[in-house]
Amino acid sequence: MHSYLAGAGITGVKVDVFNTLEYLCADHGGRVELAKAYYAGLSDSIAANFRGTGIIASMQQCNDFFFLGTRQVSMARAGDDFWFDDPNGDPMGVYWLQGVHMVNCSYNSLWMGQFVRPDWDMFQSDHVCAAFHAASRAVSGSPIYVSDSLGGHDFDLLRTLVFPDGTLPLCLHYALPTRDCLFKNPLFDQETVLKMWNLNKFGGVIGAFNCQGAGWDPEERRIRGYAHCYKPISGAVQPADVEWAQREDTASMANAAEYAVYKHHSEELVLMTPQSDPIKFTLQPSSYEIFTFVPVMAVAGVKFAPVGVITMLNCGGTIVDVNTDGDGEVRMKVKGAGRLVVYSSARPKKSTVDGCEAAFEYGDGGKLEVTLSWKQDKEGVSDVVFSY
Repeated sequence: MHSYLAGAGITGVKVDVFNTLEYLCADHGGRVELAKAYYAGLSDSIAANFRGTGIIASMQQCNDFFFLGTRQVSMARAGDDFWFDDPNGDPMGVYWLQGVHMVNCSYNSLWMGQFVRPDWDMFQSDHVCAAFHAASRAVSGSPIYVSDSLGGHDFDLLRTLVFPDGTLPLCLHYALPTRDCLFKNPLFDQETVLKMWNLNKFGGVIGAFNCQGAGWDPEERRIRGYAHCYKPISGAVQPADVEWAQREDTASMANAAEYAVYKHHSEELVLMTPQSDPIKFTLQPSSYEIFTFVPVMAVAGVKFAPVGVITMLNCGGTIVDVNTDGDGEVRMKVKGAGRLVVYSSARPKKSTVDGCEAAFEYGDGGKLEVTLSWKQDKEGVSDVVFSY
């Protein structure tokens, strides 16, 4: 089957190994040996047909997989299904079940991320909570894919996740709960916002989600709604919520004297120091905010921080490279189309895009904007220079 798919141009598969093994090994007779043989056959086939790692494993929260299946499989699903409505018939389930998916994926990644890249699974872009899901996928570090019906696409939303060439502004790490969310219940304790951190090449990102309203009922042994928890919840974020030291190439960002912080919904750009009071916020049920944190650098006496193309939910992932060589210029490579935002403590003398002088807007608070177009011949990457 794999050789046929590969011959037809398919580059990878998603395999529900767990359910297959449950079926094969239902009587528990020879379970380990049978599982070894099954995983060996799957691994050899993937290596032969899909360049070794062209596979996502589905429903893999089991020891069989972690011990036996990860020779070739480097990506596996971290959560339960995306439930577009409540299988038990609760009309509000279409809303409050969505937070369960996010909490499952983020907390399961604490364990699964030690073995594989956590996969957050599909969602539907025309769902009533599609933007809620899209924001979580944007900061997840996971591949992004949808299970839309034909014609059931919200292309405006999808364009905030995926570049025109199908690539992603992908985070470097995989999303995990912030430390102040550990050992809390962001599903029905009526007080905890789920906050997830991740890293980009030149900054960090925190997605904040009000997931309150549903969860596991140990007596009924099912996930059900907790209507009294489906209400606005407040929280706070600060630079220390990002685990900068999780990667060697981002560890130095933890020592920045200042950070530029961009708020996705309000498009507000503010400065913070590690000693600043946390940014407080309140989220309505089934809603979110994304905070992009960028260490501030010095260029010819000017404070500068590259935020990114804000038409993308993970705007920090659009910054490909930043170079400051001491001649009063900042040279950037930026992927994407739309509004590029940076923080600048002074108005630049001029800006250029791909060698041509470009108009820019400079507002209060140091918000500097220039508009980029998609460069098909350069894989969407623009060369941007700010001169001071």
